[in-house]
Amino acid sequence: MVTIPVLTGEMAQNMINAAFLQAKKDQVMLSVTVVDASGQTLAVLREHQAGMHTLRASYKKSYAANSQKRETAVIAKEIADGSIPDDIRYLGESMLMMDGGMPIYIDGIVVDGIGVGGAHGSQDVRIAKAGIEALK
Repeated sequence: MVTIPVLTGEMAQNMINAAFLQAKKDQVMLSVTVVDASGQTLAVLREHQAGMHTLRASYKKSYAANSQKRETAVIAKEIADGSIPDDIRYLGESMLMMDGGMPIYIDGIVVDGIGVGGAHGSQDVRIAKAGIEALK
């Protein structure tokens, strides 16, 4: 029998809350989404003044990070330097290869993804990392 760790809704909400605390410190308005292993939304929160596009961007970043098992910033860099073909962007409509999506590891296994949309790339990454830190 194979045992796979699971991120609970409560754990995902704690991640969202930690990310939002960091966003508040950074004074940025954004959305944060956590998707489960199947790409379904597990937790999501949009700052009331964040642009409407931020909700979909955060979802697509979390989905891409979970699907590809790596940070979307890394994927974007590899596309830019030619390490991987740029047509990876067309694997599905739920993929966004911009900074701010990170896979979520539990016991060394990617189980979910977190995505942040609404700030600049490096801020999105820092805020996503703040969410991941809430698991530790």
